[in-house]
Amino acid sequence: MTNQPRPSSASDEAHRPPEPRGNGLAIASLCVSVAGLVTCFGAVLLGLIGAILGHIALRSIDRDPGHYRNRGVALAGVIVGWIAFVLMGIGSFLFFFVVTAPSESSSVLNGILRTIFGG
Repeated sequence: MTNQPRPSSASDEAHRPPEPRGNGLAIASLCVSVAGLVTCFGAVLLGLIGAILGHIALRSIDRDPGHYRNRGVALAGVIVGWIAFVLMGIGSFLFFFVVTAPSESSSVLNGILRTIFGG
């Protein structure tokens, strides 16, 4: 005798729990966060929006884990969004010092870099 799969009936499918689906906010979070990382001056706004969307998606996934399946995508959106936000903040800070007062900012910037790198 061979083990043949028995045909499924309508009653079997009615009792089966629904498959978890993807969370749209998680996907949007990752897309917006990557866009913020790729664009230069949009990173402050897009990175922040991507991180916030990711936090909202994580909260909804954690609230009902059997309903959604892409927690990793939401977490990646949060991480990439905060990285984009922080990198753009550092870049804006350095850009401000270089453009606004080059003679004064070079000594301040050199002092900051010496402090960080111990030179």
